[in-house]
Amino acid sequence: LKPFWFGRVFHRPGALELPEAVRTSQSFDLAIMGDLELLVWFHPSMQIPVQFDPKAHPFKVSADETVVDLMDKAEEFFRELTAKNEPPLDMQITVLWNIKDHKKALAQNEKLGQHFVSGESFGVYGEIFPAEQFQEPKPEDEKIPVTILTGFLGSGKTTLLNFILKEQRDKKIAIIENEFGEISIDDALLAQEKLSMAEKIVVMDNGCMCCTIRGDLADGLKQILDDIKSGRQIDQIMIET
Repeated sequence: LKPFWFGRVFHRPGALELPEAVRTSQSFDLAIMGDLELLVWFHPSMQIPVQFDPKAHPFKVSADETVVDLMDKAEEFFRELTAKNEPPLDMQITVLWNIKDHKKALAQNEKLGQHFVSGESFGVYGEIFPAEQFQEPKPEDEKIPVTILTGFLGSGKTTLLNFILKEQRDKKIAIIENEFGEISIDDALLAQEKLSMAEKIVVMDNGCMCCTIRGDLADGLKQILDDIKSGRQIDQIMIET
């Protein structure tokens, strides 16, 4: 037999009689309540950009779920509701309450059965902001490999780099030199005057390029990416640091 909503159970002859303390306890009430069907109400000050009928989108939740669980579901519903908006929007709920008592914000760890019965509405208030756009991962064959060549002073980083640039001609390598030791990149390879203090990109005689970095490493990478976008072929980036 199914139980009543208010902590009572049908009694059958011979059936085990539950103690009064258990039948009237709050935890027992929550256990027999089952599912709740609640309606959402967004605070007007948030200016929801789309119209919808809350009765057409009831929230079916368990009385044992917590307030923060309902917040998560309301945020997910909002994302789906505004998915076709331009730009798509997201919401971070800060306050949730039963609209019968708008002065009482509910604690996030409390159970819904303590504050709602099926058919009631909950109000939410929070921050609306543009949703982060999901970007499809770039295929591996479209990525540019980056090699970091590092070590203590005199360990042979620049010697190895010069060897790579002299011995191979197949790949076009962009070099970012982020420190200057006792031996710099071979002047003959640079086909330029000695590296100036300015940050610039220098084309080498093997078709590679050298970006001399005196500032932020990110700026040097951006320069290389700009060159790639302009049509320059770059197969690999090597950073000496």
